[in-house]
Amino acid sequence: MRIQGFVTTLAAAASATVLAAAPALASGSPHFIKNLTKVTDARLSSVTVAFKEAGLESGAVETITVTAHLDATYQCVNRGGHNPDDPKKTVISGDYSKSGEFKAARNGNVIGSLTVTAPAPSTVVDCPRGQTAKHTVSTWSNISVTDEDTLATIALEGTYSFGEPVD
Repeated sequence: MRIQGFVTTLAAAASATVLAAAPALASGSPHFIKNLTKVTDARLSSVTVAFKEAGLESGAVETITVTAHLDATYQCVNRGGHNPDDPKKTVISGDYSKSGEFKAARNGNVIGSLTVTAPAPSTVVDCPRGQTAKHTVSTWSNISVTDEDTLATIALEGTYSFGEPVD
């Protein structure tokens, strides 16, 4: 009888330990939900990513960053909408990002979106008088979402291309 009582007490203690640890386990493995983390809008000058991260502690404030690689062409265009005979054109290639702070809900989830924008044309190419700087071509690729606090990250598939050079 004594052994049976000890086994019952031991089983109850083990169950209580597992139940007490359940909330900690639920908030112990931050990760992005793949089918809810995706590019929702892509344009010549920007790309927007919606995301859902789970496994966070309720109320935690997370710094989320979306990073995207951009290959873009900027050109000087005359008043007629054409490239002059001596075209000024600048091609850029680099990674651009946008970060924001998001508070986890009681269920340990963060839901949000961030938009990465290309540099403004006037900051990339300096056009002579009578011409306007114009962003004409973009290819967004290698898009990722990272929680800077937990280091959870997800890479998104896809390449998004827009525009064409002005003649």
